[in-house]
Amino acid sequence: MNEPGQEGRPGKSSEKRLGRVILWILLPLGTLYLLFCILLGPINTSPHRMSNVPMQNARSIGLCMFQYAVDNDGKYPEGNSSTEVFQKLIDGKYIDDPSFFYLPLPGKIKASLGQRLKPENVCWDITCCLDSITPEQIPVVFMTGYKIDYVSGSATLLVKPYPKSEEPLWREWLRGGPERTITRSPGIPVCYKSNSAKYIKLDTSPNAKGIIPHFIDPSFSPNANIYRQLTPEGPLFP
Repeated sequence: MNEPGQEGRPGKSSEKRLGRVILWILLPLGTLYLLFCILLGPINTSPHRMSNVPMQNARSIGLCMFQYAVDNDGKYPEGNSSTEVFQKLIDGKYIDDPSFFYLPLPGKIKASLGQRLKPENVCWDITCCLDSITPEQIPVVFMTGYKIDYVSGSATLLVKPYPKSEEPLWREWLRGGPERTITRSPGIPVCYKSNSAKYIKLDTSPNAKGIIPHFIDPSFSPNANIYRQLTPEGPLFP
């Protein structure tokens, strides 16, 4: 018999099932969107449209990490590298295809289905270690190649000049035309703990020095918390 005031209150297992149902609904919709962008190709080649696919990719990974936290007492997946963390998402059936963590960056290759992830298959960094009370402004997952300063809230490009990331124009190829690629505008796709995603452009002017000053919202304060940036190879130390 239920205690007074507990009638109709969902149990923890019910919350987990509901979270998984929501994830199963959102991920297919995101996948369909990505397929639409890839197969039909962009209506134009503006930088904004070219940034949509990696931004939605970041959002999808962020949602999977959020669902992992829902299933594990609010704790986000941890490991010695983002590669290890993402392998936990695959092992837990949050993501099925290991190539999901790939972006067309120099030195990176897609992982084959059923293959365990290697650093060369992963193009994303994460922030460790997060839980349910971590501030919403913290970046959860973001494209590798930047150093995040959690005190100033800036992101600094580590590889200069900005590595070119070329996207195929599949629509032209499917129509029998020549296979061509276009280059995405410099920037960084990111998903925050609030599950909001952005593609933040990088100022490439000489005075900018490869720095994005407000990568983390100025209202964020790390207080006494120490956050670690994990790259595909391991922790990125200051």
